[in-house]
Amino acid sequence: MSTIPPVPPPLPTPEITPVNQSNVFPCPDLIAFLNYCKCIDLCKWACDYPELWEMCNTYSFCLKKPPFQYKYMRFESISQVGPTCGLAALSMLVNGEVTADDIMKISKEEGYTNNGEMLSCKHMSMLAAKVFGLAKFNKIQCSLGIDGLNNSDVIEKLLNGAILLVPYDADFNHSPCLKKGHTAHWAIVCGILIVDDPSNSHESSNNIYVLCKHGKSKYLAAWTLKDLSESNSNLWEFSPKKLAEGLTYVIPEGDIGGENGLRNQFLILEGF
Repeated sequence: MSTIPPVPPPLPTPEITPVNQSNVFPCPDLIAFLNYCKCIDLCKWACDYPELWEMCNTYSFCLKKPPFQYKYMRFESISQVGPTCGLAALSMLVNGEVTADDIMKISKEEGYTNNGEMLSCKHMSMLAAKVFGLAKFNKIQCSLGIDGLNNSDVIEKLLNGAILLVPYDADFNHSPCLKKGHTAHWAIVCGILIVDDPSNSHESSNNIYVLCKHGKSKYLAAWTLKDLSESNSNLWEFSPKKLAEGLTYVIPEGDIGGENGLRNQFLILEGF
């Protein structure tokens, strides 16, 4: 006759020691990684470009649905040194193959700048042609825009892959503002995002955003096309405060608000 062995007594419950999360996840990029994991389900349209999903989270764009239309081209950030925002932006456009320091030398030789300032879109256009030639970016076509940023022609060009090089007034956080040109700055517009179908949008001015990079931040910025256009159109005069500091700047005839300056002007670059 067989005997069934008795059921063994349960094992003692092990003592659980609280886990120090900082020891388990020492990675400093944990928050960014978790944000990415969260975004990957909500914002799949942007996941090919980390900077796009980061911008998506920052500005709360298209978190539940993709944008109606968008176009974006990635450029690596290059930080400016001193008042060289335009030169740093131009170097970004050629992936640093011509450095901002080299562009500074060229612009000084051509008489476009003394300290790195670029206060004429016409000069910037001629400088860009030289830089693209040196970098062997021979397919790039550069033209001067003079009819304002916020129009259908500019939007169509951006959607077709054009890049803009735009002067504007920069606020304390580098976003566009209206200070009569006293804080003039340069940025590249490397993309456009239309949130909703314009025919269904009741606030078209807040529906179209441009994706921008500049020499004072490594992050991709998103500003309304309307705000950037208005800022570009208010560049009337070079900063009196900077003039009072004693440095000599190359200021075009008629100041930056004249036809040889910055106001209502920008560069359109096609062929990237």
